[in-house]
Amino acid sequence: MISMKDAIAAALGEFVERITGVRPTFRPSKKAHLASSDFLRNDADETAKLLSAHAEECTLFSAPLLKEIKAENGWLLFFFTADAIDAYEAVLPEPEEPDDSYFARRLWITVHHADAETPDDPVLLDGFYAALFSAPNGEQRFLSAPRHLDGTARVALEQRMKRMANILLWERRNTL
Repeated sequence: MISMKDAIAAALGEFVERITGVRPTFRPSKKAHLASSDFLRNDADETAKLLSAHAEECTLFSAPLLKEIKAENGWLLFFFTADAIDAYEAVLPEPEEPDDSYFARRLWITVHHADAETPDDPVLLDGFYAALFSAPNGEQRFLSAPRHLDGTARVALEQRMKRMANILLWERRNTL
């Protein structure tokens, strides 16, 4: 089974190359889920508009991958959908009990919540993709993401993180 990081990089790379003729490299970003500066010499604004016009063609396991593409200071900023998480998690095997790291144990607890569609919460999605792509403080960003809500809304969000936690556990188990 291909890792979600690799699956996203392949799907996004093929999509961008098909539309622009350039196969970019991607980096984690504080401003987006992934970013590329390969278009600094080209007009990143025009490239973002061109890619946005075809965004529905970029899929992961037949689910839409791209939510939004922006250009900023010569960078292309890519934002992904919650649908891609659900589609990827559906093909994963059941998780195994993790190692003794704090992050893995928290994920293990979360995996035992009831199954539900991944919430389309921007703060939570930012935290998930930061952890997935090993961005600085990515694990902490994911674990603390529900804290932007209070009370029952926070609990409800935490109980819908099962699929994200399962993916992150699987990624850790297969990269360590």
